[in-house]
Amino acid sequence: MTMKSILLASTAVFALSAAAFAADNESYESNTKIEKDSAGNYSEKDTVTKTDANGTTNSSKKTLKIAVDAKGNTDKIRITETVIDPKGLGNKHVVATKDTEKTKYGMVDTTHTKTVNGKNVEGTKDNYKSTSKIQKDSEGNYAERDITTNTDANGTTTSFEKDANVAVDPNGDVNKSTTTEKVTNPKGLFNKNTTVKTSNTEQTKDGMVKTSQDVTVDGKTVASKSETTQQ
Repeated sequence: MTMKSILLASTAVFALSAAAFAADNESYESNTKIEKDSAGNYSEKDTVTKTDANGTTNSSKKTLKIAVDAKGNTDKIRITETVIDPKGLGNKHVVATKDTEKTKYGMVDTTHTKTVNGKNVEGTKDNYKSTSKIQKDSEGNYAERDITTNTDANGTTTSFEKDANVAVDPNGDVNKSTTTEKVTNPKGLFNKNTTVKTSNTEQTKDGMVKTSQDVTVDGKTVASKSETTQQ
């Protein structure tokens, strides 16, 4: 056997040994725990942990809880957390989300939050939170409020608020209104906030429909229109 062949054979053996060594140093663990009862209460917890040959640990944890009271009202909470922890100090990356849903007397409240290492991370939409409240009845009356806030990697905070209402009177006439407000707040003491507010209304009465829209920017009206049409 030539020296070149010996070197190639030695390299191949070393590569196979390294692959086997890498596989021997990987670990994987998964656990699931579920609890529930006849009343509808439910609890589930799932955890997965994996460590690769380089010492990087990836883990995920998911928790779901549902609580039901005697009147059938429900509280739901879902929490997820993913962690990437490369070998070495100060390398851990944690993403956590939390979703809640509460139903009580026809009102549904939901929230959604997301954090990344508890602070802004470049290229990641973090510090995010949204809430939603909805109420409606059998007569067609309806109310909804949504609020969302987000801080991007540059430190700019954007908040968005929406209010929608529908009111129905005994004659079947309908009043609808929707108001949205968006506030942009750049990072820094001397950066000016920008507020854009849009209001829409629709009134239906005696076969006539009246609609209007107003748009303001930082309190100044930039657009306004209204019209009346027949159904």
